[in-house]
Amino acid sequence: MSTCPLCSSRPAKRYCPAKEERICAICCGTKREVEIDCPRDCNYLRAGRDYEAEKRIPDPELTSKAPLFDDAFVYRFTPLLNILSLAVVQERAQSRWLVDNDVIEVCKALTATLKTLSSGIYYESLPDGPIRQALYRRLKEVFDQAMQPQESMEESLKLKEAIDVIDFMTLAAQLNSSTRPKSRKYLDWLETLVPEGSTQQSAGSGLILP
Repeated sequence: MSTCPLCSSRPAKRYCPAKEERICAICCGTKREVEIDCPRDCNYLRAGRDYEAEKRIPDPELTSKAPLFDDAFVYRFTPLLNILSLAVVQERAQSRWLVDNDVIEVCKALTATLKTLSSGIYYESLPDGPIRQALYRRLKEVFDQAMQPQESMEESLKLKEAIDVIDFMTLAAQLNSSTRPKSRKYLDWLETLVPEGSTQQSAGSGLILP
């Protein structure tokens, strides 16, 4: 049996689709979504997520807002949450390096930007890097449109409501991700809510907190 190319010591028993070769079980477990950019269809990745012990701890400030995000909140903002979810999935399709932490940091940047509006001094808090900035612009466009005065009877999205929605998205991403730096657990979960090949359709209505 060949030796694992990552540690050069243990037998290589598991086929790694990311490395396109066999590696040892220990390297698979410890380097998964840390050093190895695992594809979502890897059976070992799926099994590892089911037994993942280390979960990301959500921000205490967001956790304190969890009671606000009840069924009534989700029902009221489902159309907007669907559009935002679809936007994230579409951005992922164009940016294969996008990971859960990118989405979380983009949501935080959007929150910071929206909060400056309430102070009367607008300042755009752009996240670092082109990958995050592309997602930021895509999501911000959704919020900008939702907050514009509506011609119909439907009211436009208020600033506080926009902040609550993005806080909900941030908390959902944190609770559905892991501590691994290359984790795409949240992104994979979010993609299950969006119809395959969807471009104009809304995402599914299953966007909930665990």
